Amino acid sequence: MNFLLYTTTYGRSGSIQLSRPGFWVPAVLVLSAVIGAAGVLGYYLADSEVSVARQPAGEGAHWLFALNEQKQDLAQVRDEAQNHLNALAVRMGQMQAQMLRVEALGQRVAQKSKLGESEFDFDQLPAQGGPADTSDTEPLSSLNIMKALDELALQIDDRQRQLEVLEQVVSQRELKQAVSPAGRPIGEGWLSSYYGKRTDPFSGRQEMHKGMDFAGKMGSDVLATAAGVVTWAGKRYGYGQLVEINHGNGLVTRYGHAQEILVKVGDIVEPGQEIALMGSSGRSTGPHVHYEVLKNGKQINPTKYVRASR
Repeated sequence: MNFLLYTTTYGRSGSIQLSRPGFWVPAVLVLSAVIGAAGVLGYYLADSEVSVARQPAGEGAHWLFALNEQKQDLAQVRDEAQNHLNALAVRMGQMQAQMLRVEALGQRVAQKSKLGESEFDFDQLPAQGGPADTSDTEPLSSLNIMKALDELALQIDDRQRQLEVLEQVVSQRELKQAVSPAGRPIGEGWLSSYYGKRTDPFSGRQEMHKGMDFAGKMGSDVLATAAGVVTWAGKRYGYGQLVEINHGNGLVTRYGHAQEILVKVGDIVEPGQEIALMGSSGRSTGPHVHYEVLKNGKQINPTKYVRASR
């Protein structure tokens, strides 16, 4: 096959015959080389693009995995910190409740023991001080804080037990004092007759007077000299209107010649409580209180009890 190519190069017309092997064989070879080179270049370019495309994707997956691990670690640390905070909050709540009980117990003991408010003021922190020493300091960790709280809780429990024992001692002492007769059985008046031998105002003979008489105005207050239970409230021969109070430990007090009785059998009375009005009922020459103290059923001299102060 013959191909003619016309050209006007250099201003002249000419022709090139492409049917000769001397031309088209080298041309085909050159064209094949060009096409092959283009293919190889395209292959390498495609492989490079794939590598570039794959490389960021691989690195992104690696960083995403590391980020997820960090998030999980952070969440775990946060949960542990929250658990520590919750444990501290619960422990602090328990200790606050313990401290409220200890403070209330301490206030009761201080009041019962008649301690000065300025010396034991449970509403104020105790005074503390001293020079600072920074040579032996270390930061507190949550474990150290929990250990310190546990030790403090043990101290609080120990102090609470001590205060409870002290309260029992004070209460027993207070109860013993409360049930022990002390003072005069009247609010106003005077001592008109002692315990012992005296001239009987009715017979004129020497007779044993087994109590003390306290005279005063008609209708004035008659007071219990100790805490106890009323075991008699009514008339009795020789005593007129009589109040009898049992204080325990074998002690009984009697208050005779009342104008009016203000308590009844079974009543619990406190020291200084008004139990009757002064009168002159029974074997009496005028308004007064016949006051007796009995120990194990026998009248004893009330003088030491009357002189005792509460």
